[in-house]
Amino acid sequence: MAPATARHIIIGDVHGMLPELNALLGAVELRKEDVVVFLGDLIDKGPDSPGVVARVRELREGGQDVRLVKGNHEEKHERFRRAFAAAGDNVKMKGLDELKGITAALSGKDIAFLETAEIVVKVPGGVAVHAGVLPTTKTLDLATLGKGAELLMRVRHVTGATQASVTIEFGGLDFHPDFEREQELSPEELVALLGAERRTVVKTRYRPAGSFITLKKEGPGDPFWADVYDGRFGHVYFGHTPYVEDKTPREFQHAVGLDLGAVFGNRLAAAVLTGDGARSYVSVPAGDKFSTTPWEE
Repeated sequence: MAPATARHIIIGDVHGMLPELNALLGAVELRKEDVVVFLGDLIDKGPDSPGVVARVRELREGGQDVRLVKGNHEEKHERFRRAFAAAGDNVKMKGLDELKGITAALSGKDIAFLETAEIVVKVPGGVAVHAGVLPTTKTLDLATLGKGAELLMRVRHVTGATQASVTIEFGGLDFHPDFEREQELSPEELVALLGAERRTVVKTRYRPAGSFITLKKEGPGDPFWADVYDGRFGHVYFGHTPYVEDKTPREFQHAVGLDLGAVFGNRLAAAVLTGDGARSYVSVPAGDKFSTTPWEE
């Protein structure tokens, strides 16, 4: 348990920006009793992923209480390491050259450290996750979440309304003059349609409001998850979504976005939580820009 005087320092996506990480650790005036929580995506895109991993690992080895949230980039490297162990050079993954290069530059201790990453880390007044929390989530217990845990590393937008769809055949035909083969329906329309005569239901799908939407598939009525999150797990501190124009972390009613897009030339930021419940922010400017596509996974 952290001492009463400990602060929680929650740091957004570093993405290989080692000078900026060192500057930020200096700016927060890190103390031995502080708990440092990294929101994931230490690696990829930036110039020195191995250096960042080694720096964070050495903090922990030096006695600092360091917690690492698993980001989608840490998860991607996990998949690569498993695939490479099984198939060697036959592995086919997007960004293969970068995956190979970073993996070759990591020490065994670095990889062991990355494998300590957690999906959810509790912090005063809430939780730290990489991307966010679906409004439909009932629990953050990983045994109950199952595959849903991966969505905590990837969520951005969610469905704004309940959606139901059905694929049907009428009288053995694959169409009917009154219905398209596939269409979006309200729950009431779906119930009525399933009661139609001479129909065969081929496939049904039901998605409540607040369900996960794949990147770039959101529509104008689909909100960002933090805009509709009701605070059921306390305040959520997250990265993943880069606010490349902001100078301070993006605040929502029950959440704070800490990725200010350092690797895109903006800033690296941290939230500082004190034992009395106060929250403040510290950030440092990026020295250069190393990536230009904020929405590339």
